[in-house]
Amino acid sequence: RPATFVVTKDKTFAGYDDVQAGAWYYDAVARVTEKGLMNGTSGKTFSPDSAMTRAMLATVLYRLEGSPAVTAASSFTDVGSGQWYTDAVAWAGAHKIVDGYGNGVFGVNDNVTREQMAAMLLRYANYKKYDTAKTNDLAAYTDAKDISAWALSAMKWSNAESLITGRTATTLVPAGTATRAEVATILERFCENIVKK
Repeated sequence: RPATFVVTKDKTFAGYDDVQAGAWYYDAVARVTEKGLMNGTSGKTFSPDSAMTRAMLATVLYRLEGSPAVTAASSFTDVGSGQWYTDAVAWAGAHKIVDGYGNGVFGVNDNVTREQMAAMLLRYANYKKYDTAKTNDLAAYTDAKDISAWALSAMKWSNAESLITGRTATTLVPAGTATRAEVATILERFCENIVKK
């Protein structure tokens, strides 16, 4: 059902001074905030143009799963105990939703790339046993050749499902960082098209 949101006099959503009504990401930020999947970067800001980190995305997927109890420590050496992302990364790693860079490193504060995001979403969809058969050949994108081999199937699937579309009509920018506004929009599409909740 459509959610009802309160818009303040200055046309901001939920107290976010940097989320203006009419912005292309406004509805997505409203919905993912209402669902408790993403929080602001402060009490007054969402930081829509800031890059999303790998730890942030792992946390979003963990929240989407309902923040289940985590009993085992993370296998990644750069994931300390007691951090805001500790349980999320441990859970995501245990279920093969996230991979590290090798040598036990996850890259908690590294900005997540668009192809990394596609891979995490596909792994989560497979973990949930959602239908992930849809694919797109990406022939319309001149930079499809730049997609890493390990992310190619994820990018084909996420594009076919209209989760990750082009930055332009002819470019996907697979190694480009994903902004928080982009992630909110992609997450909203994922919830509506794949999770259906």
